This record gives sequence, C-alpha cells and structure tokens, in this order.
Amino acid sequence: MKTLNSVGRWLAGPIPVSVVLALVIGACFMLIAGVDPISGYIAMVNGSFGSGAGLASTLQRAVPIIGIGIAIAVAFRAGVLNLGTEGQAGLGALAGGLVAIYVPGPAALIVPLAFVTAIAAGALWGLITAVLQNLLGVPILLSTLLLNYPARYFSSWLIRYKLDEPTSDLVASEQVRPEVQLSMLVPRDSGFAEMLRNTLGATNPVTAVLTGVNWSIVILIVVVLGAIFVNRRTRFGFESGLAGQNAEFVRYSGVKPGPLVLRTMAISGGLAGLFGLMLIIGAPSTRLIEGYFVQTNFAWTALLVTLLALYRPVGIVIAGLFFAAIMVGSDAMGRELGLSPQIAAIIQALVIILLAFRVALPRFGKRRAGGAEPALTGTPDPDPDPGPAADPAAVPTLAPVPATAPNGDAR
Repeated sequence: MKTLNSVGRWLAGPIPVSVVLALVIGACFMLIAGVDPISGYIAMVNGSFGSGAGLASTLQRAVPIIGIGIAIAVAFRAGVLNLGTEGQAGLGALAGGLVAIYVPGPAALIVPLAFVTAIAAGALWGLITAVLQNLLGVPILLSTLLLNYPARYFSSWLIRYKLDEPTSDLVASEQVRPEVQLSMLVPRDSGFAEMLRNTLGATNPVTAVLTGVNWSIVILIVVVLGAIFVNRRTRFGFESGLAGQNAEFVRYSGVKPGPLVLRTMAISGGLAGLFGLMLIIGAPSTRLIEGYFVQTNFAWTALLVTLLALYRPVGIVIAGLFFAAIMVGSDAMGRELGLSPQIAAIIQALVIILLAFRVALPRFGKRRAGGAEPALTGTPDPDPDPGPAADPAAVPTLAPVPATAPNGDAR
C-alpha cells in the first residue's frame, strides 16, 4: 500500500503532469495541422518502439543525449552551470577524430588514443572556464556559453579549409578507417548477423538492436554506472552534491572551492568530449562533417533532459530515452502522415516550460501569502544522491564549494 501511495503521489507530481499536458497541447497543434492526434501519436510510438528498426534508432539517438546529459549533470549537481558542452563535445570530436582518421597505426592503439585525445580536449576546454572563474571571477555560466562559439567556428574553419576531402559531396574530412570505427554490436555482414536474420527475422527487435546499435551504448552503460557509483560512494560525489545544495555550509567546512570547480569542469568537459567523439567514429558515421554536431542539437536536448531528471543518472537515462523516442517517432510520424517533425521540438519545449511553471507557481503563491516555500512532494527518489532535489527548477549556485565527509564515505 505504501508503494502504491508513493507511485500515486509521483504520478500527480510535476514531471508526469507536465509530460501529459505537453502531449495534450501537442495534440492541439496536430488538430490545427489537420492531423488526427490519436493517429499521430500511434505513428510516433510505432516509429520509436513499435518496430525493431525504430527501437534501434531510438537507442542510437539516445546514446549522445544521455551521455552529454551525464556530463552536464556532473557540473550542475555541484552547482557549476556548465552550458558549454556543445563546444566541449565538438572539440573532443574534432581532436579525437583527427587522431582516428590521420594517425597511422593498428586500431588497437589508435582507438584508445583517439578516446584519450577527445577526453583531454573536452576537459581542457572546460578547465579554461574554471580557471577564469577561480582567478578572475568570470561566472562559468557566461564563459561556458560564450566559448561554444570559438569552438564551433574553429572546427568549421579547420574542416572546410584544411581537412576537406575534394572527392566528397559534403564539406567533410576523409573517412574513418573501418577497423577504427566503433562497429555495430554485431556487424551486419557477419555470420552471426546472418544467423540472427535467418532464425529471428530481419525485423525482430533483437536482430535490429544488435545489428543497428554500435558499441557506444556499452560505453554509455559503463559511464552511467560509474556516475551512480561516484555520486553514492566517493568523496567527490559527496562534496559536489552537498555543494550544489548548500554552498555556505560547505564553505565553513574548510574545503577550498577552487579545486572542486576544476575537478568538476574537467570531468564534465571530458565526458562531453568522449561522447562527441563517438558521434564521429561510431558506425554508421565515418567522417568529420562541418557543422554536424551543431546541427544535431544533442547538447541542448541533453540540457533539457538533465533539468527534467533533476541531475540524477537514472532519471537522465529515462528522460533521454523519452526525448529520443519523441525525436525518432516524430520523424516516422512525418513520413506516414506528412506532419512536420518539428512537433518533437515543440513537445520537448512544452515539457520543460510546463514543468518550470508547475513548480514555480505554488512557490510564488506561497511567497505572496507570506509562508515558507513548500518542498516538492510526491516524487520518489530513485537515486538518493545529494543534489538540488528540493526544487527541480532552482538554478544552482555559480561558485560552488565542497564539503568533506568526516569518514571519506559518500552517498
């Protein structure tokens, strides 16, 4: 009974209600466009989860969203507003891609070297903002946002004028060697893939996922599990989570804030660079393409996912799959019903706007009445790590400081 009550309270909480309202408003837009909303949403579900190919596309689309979402959550959870994952991931993809494409050598050496290079490039770009805050007091919120632009335009210039392959119709580099690529979980031309197609069928979800999703999903699973472990079982996880909740408390604990900001931005930027690279060398992608990462809009979708999930890794996985399903399903809906796939962007924006409105309105009314601000209730905590759980719409502090656990243990 207690579990049922908790589930009921969660269903009446801000997140489910905001999602439902967003879908209802999205249905109104479909009606205006002359499309039956029920048929539209059925096509969306079938296109994202109802077929093997749709499920594989949803999982593949969710990998960079969830991965970059974890990178953002590492920073936001510590009260560091890292809005620069687009630039960090872009430079990571560029640096790691250069290694993967142009450095000769066996794949067993080149692939790890490309990963290390991508992580280092993303981390260094993130560390610039941490140094600017620690030494000059420049807010990370501003510096990370602004540094997206030089990263974007430098990558574009380098690919267009230095790396462009004349034989390609795209403004892009040479192709990644097949042995350096992250292949599908089961290569499509392998004997095992042929056996799966003969026994289960080519459209079976198992066959489609194994032959349509590359090994980046395994790396993502490792990163998510690592984030959960760090949040719950390490000193850094304890300090960063507490810093995001109460900067003044950790300030008086005697721990210096500067090193925490440096570590946080290095980890956040490094993770962004890692998942940026996997967009370049993960099959079926084969080239560095000018503007590719910016056009995908993965970084900003990941930001919405992170806010919706309250910076929790498990929540980010769920929200990332939800947003990826909307994106893939809207493409399918566009093919079947002739509706613009931009409906996905509308629904995503509505979810965040309605969530912020639903959270802020009771607080505004309570403040006007002169009472204390109510805490969010009815939302079970699937990941009880310290974080800004009191208010999912609250903005973390700009200059976090850590707190030391007396015994070094962490939640």
